[in-house]
Amino acid sequence: MIRIITDSTCEASPEVLRHPAVTVIPLTVVFGHEALRDGVDITREQFWARLPSSSPLPSTSQAVPSDFDGLFEQFTAAGDEVIAVLISSKLSGTFSSAQIAYESKPGWPVEIIDSKTTSVGLGLMVQAAVAMVDRGATRDEIVQRLEELRERVHVVFVLETLEYLQRGGRIGKAQAFVGTLLQFKPLLGIVDGEVVPLSRVRSRTKALEAAQDELLRRVAMRGSNVAVAVTQALAAEEGGEFARRLAGAFGTTSCFVADLGPVLGVHVGPGTVGAAVVDLF
Repeated sequence: MIRIITDSTCEASPEVLRHPAVTVIPLTVVFGHEALRDGVDITREQFWARLPSSSPLPSTSQAVPSDFDGLFEQFTAAGDEVIAVLISSKLSGTFSSAQIAYESKPGWPVEIIDSKTTSVGLGLMVQAAVAMVDRGATRDEIVQRLEELRERVHVVFVLETLEYLQRGGRIGKAQAFVGTLLQFKPLLGIVDGEVVPLSRVRSRTKALEAAQDELLRRVAMRGSNVAVAVTQALAAEEGGEFARRLAGAFGTTSCFVADLGPVLGVHVGPGTVGAAVVDLF
C-alpha cells in the first residue's frame, strides 16, 4: 500500500483526510505555556473561540523529526511505501524535520515533497494523490504527478487585517503593505512557497472579486480538469458563496470548502477567506 502523509495545515474534504491511505501529522499551537496539537488537543471551534481573548497572541510550532520517524518505521516495516507531501519549506520547518527523519535511515521507500503551498492548495495536492492511490498508481507516478501539480496550484487569500501575519513573523514580502491598509483590504497570494502581496482593495466585496479575477487570470483551463477549493475563518456564509461563484466561473463541479485550522489561523486571523485552483490536465 502507498501511504500519504501530510500535516495539519492541509485543508481538504473530510473524505480525503479520512481516507485509509492518509495520515495527518499535527503541528502545534502554543497559548502561553500550553502546547496544543492541532486537531488532537484543540479543535478548530475551540481555537477560534479562544483566540480573541488570547494575550499575547499564540505562537505555532513545526512538526519534529520524531513525528515522522515512527511513522516511516511503522509503515515501511509493514511493507508499505510512503509519500509525505508537506507545507511549504519557506513557511515551516516541518519539511526539514521530515528530511532529517528520512536521512536517519536512508533507503526507506519514502519520498518527501515540498508542496510549496499550504491550506487548500496542499489539500488539492493530497486529493490528487489519494485519487492516484485508489487507481493503483505507483509511488514514482504519484511523486511525478505531485511535482507537476505543485507548479500549477494557485492560492490567493483575503485578510481582514495584516496584524496577525505581522505579529506572527510570517508576513514575508507582504510587509510592503504594512502602514498603507487603514482604508484597504489586503489580497495576498502564495508564490514559490512564500506569502506575497498582490493588491490593495478598498472593500471586502471588491477584494473577493479581485481574488476571483486573479485566479481566472492565472489558470486558463476551464471545465472538469480544474479543481477548486476554498477555506474560511469565521466566514462560513461568505466562503460558501465565494466557492459557488468560483466553481461557476471555472465551470467545474470539483470544489470543496474547508474551515481554516489553528496553526494557519494564528497567522492570518478571523475573517480570512482563501482559495486554491489547480489545472489537473
